[in-house]
Amino acid sequence: MLTIRRGDPDDVVHLASLRFEWRSRERGEKGLDQQSFEKELKEWTREHENSHVPFLAFETERPVGMAWLAVVDRIPGPEFLVRRSGYVQSVYVVPDQRSQGVGTALMVHLVGYARNAELDYLAVHPSEKSFEFYRRLGFAPTTQVLELR
Repeated sequence: MLTIRRGDPDDVVHLASLRFEWRSRERGEKGLDQQSFEKELKEWTREHENSHVPFLAFETERPVGMAWLAVVDRIPGPEFLVRRSGYVQSVYVVPDQRSQGVGTALMVHLVGYARNAELDYLAVHPSEKSFEFYRRLGFAPTTQVLELR
């Protein structure tokens, strides 16, 4: 049974495990061991609790996916003093659960949260492999963004 929910401070162990699996084991990133990374991510999430909202997917009690929403405060205007946008980040599903609706369920939950938060827009910088996934969810290309790398 799949459950999707917003992460809380006690979920750092799950978030760190998923992110470590993705970045280190699948992508081959070097650096901290898993225990050290968990400690660093715990501190980072505490420092960013007002700007980065994690969501988790559980199959029974096993964490099988995550997605993050980065909320950015924008410059106020005369009509709208509160202006915020959101960026989808670090969407990951464990390999044995891919193509089974976990990523879609995570994103539906994240998008619902973003709509309730009344964000001006929600953006994602997808990998080439995930581009069609986001298009199926309603994300569309725009000609209004320039990027300098």
